[in-house]
Amino acid sequence: MVDRLALEDGGGPDVFVGRSSPPDRHLFGGLVVAQALRAATLTVDREGRAHALHASFVLAGHGAEPIRYEVERTRDGRSFATRRVVARQRRGVVLVLTAGFHDGEPGPDYELAASSAVPGPEDLPVGRYDSPWFESRDVPVDTTSSPPHLRRAWFRARAPLPDDADLHDQALAYLSDHGPTRAVREPHADRPGVDRRMSVSLDHSVWFHRRGRVDGWLLSELAPVATGAGRGLALGTIRDEHGALLATVAQEALLRLPEG
Repeated sequence: MVDRLALEDGGGPDVFVGRSSPPDRHLFGGLVVAQALRAATLTVDREGRAHALHASFVLAGHGAEPIRYEVERTRDGRSFATRRVVARQRRGVVLVLTAGFHDGEPGPDYELAASSAVPGPEDLPVGRYDSPWFESRDVPVDTTSSPPHLRRAWFRARAPLPDDADLHDQALAYLSDHGPTRAVREPHADRPGVDRRMSVSLDHSVWFHRRGRVDGWLLSELAPVATGAGRGLALGTIRDEHGALLATVAQEALLRLPEG
């Protein structure tokens, strides 16, 4: 994961270059989001951490081509900083990301309770999103779940990561792009021809609530909120293995299903 998220000097102030390693025809959106967040973080000269990111996918990227990240230092306040990152390839802008950073301060704690009776990852089958970077285990779909059509999966980095809290946040941003488009399709899973659908990410947001480690098991829960007009919205959470809420995720996806 460290190598996957690594950035090089882009030859100018606040400019960085990232790569998909190994190169692939498809450029995974979560990689661009995570590298863009890393580029933004490298320009924050304070003891702040990312508290939110909002990204718009503009063009499909190519995995065999380097990605150039240009960072704008939009604001540095007393407690908050804002960065805007434009990711480019030869075809044009691939992604635009805004990230917010907060120095942190005391405040009362509250979070929605974790779902009960979710099976642990140890005895579950290898998941759809298992990869060289993350282990994944799919939780069986519960047709009586509330909210309905809820999809759950466990994730864990395949190798221990350094004690770098920002790197763990960036890796969490990476894995947060696993599953939202699938969640959006879930209410229509029985529709004839759904295997010929077009579903791609349009925009993606993550709010970071608590620090966590991605080399321990994390539970992703994603539910479709609404579909229509060729789009769908999924909303979800990422929790650690003890149930603590680390992040909230939202993604809008293009959803074109064949007629009939």
